[in-house]
Amino acid sequence: MNNVLKELFELEPSTLFQRAQEIARTKKKVYCSPNLINSVCTTKPACRHCKWQSFKTVNPNFYGERSLEEVKNCTKKLVKAGVDRVFMPSGWMGYKVPQYYYSYVQSVKENSNMEVYGLFGAIDKESIQNLKKSGMDGYLCGLESPNEEIYKKFRPGGDTLKDRLYTLNTAKELGLKIWSGFLVGFGETEEDDARGLEILKKLDVDSLSILPFTPFVNTDMMKDNPANPFEWARVMAVARNYMVKPDLFSDNTEGFYYEYGILGGSNGFYILPKIKV
Repeated sequence: MNNVLKELFELEPSTLFQRAQEIARTKKKVYCSPNLINSVCTTKPACRHCKWQSFKTVNPNFYGERSLEEVKNCTKKLVKAGVDRVFMPSGWMGYKVPQYYYSYVQSVKENSNMEVYGLFGAIDKESIQNLKKSGMDGYLCGLESPNEEIYKKFRPGGDTLKDRLYTLNTAKELGLKIWSGFLVGFGETEEDDARGLEILKKLDVDSLSILPFTPFVNTDMMKDNPANPFEWARVMAVARNYMVKPDLFSDNTEGFYYEYGILGGSNGFYILPKIKV
């Protein structure tokens, strides 16, 4: 852990939070929301904490490729809800993005002024180039955990942490904005959190998400405890002070986690308009 991070982690919490909130007040609030492309995932075995697996057990309709018309309808609703930025998630389909994804990204750009970010996991350079040609503004790829041992524990299959770092670096080199972060509350240490922040600062990310681990029913990790909200907010506040430039994203725009996100210095928020899928 470098000296700057060491000093931040050692700060008295009220001072740390106050400084983080002062930085957040200088930032514009950014509201983002998903526009789902495909809920199929080829990761085998499935991630042990996957909320999509949970969704699929209670809603069999949450499975499969969305039609272009569904994506267009969702775009209209997001624009009406005042969303600034849309990310277009898919289950991991391997390192090469399916061809139809490009037309979906192009559709959102043609029908809105929102910034568009891809969210497809680790992908190859050609796919990133094609997404950029389709009008994509940036790429969102979380580290999940900067600790490889923890990463493999809850994500035993699919792309690796190394793959994700390659994808972020490649997107940056191609001139796209990059958005990344990690989850807090997986059993990581303070040193793990610090290492994650050092990686993200070196990447010079444009946006940063520090999110709390939340267990979902019908997953392998549903018995695990959720992240302690105070500790989550504390890591957020360290991130906010350590990395002043990026937009810092919290969880939701209301309720329990929203208040802790504000405490930690967030200026970006996920909103989920009630959209039938």
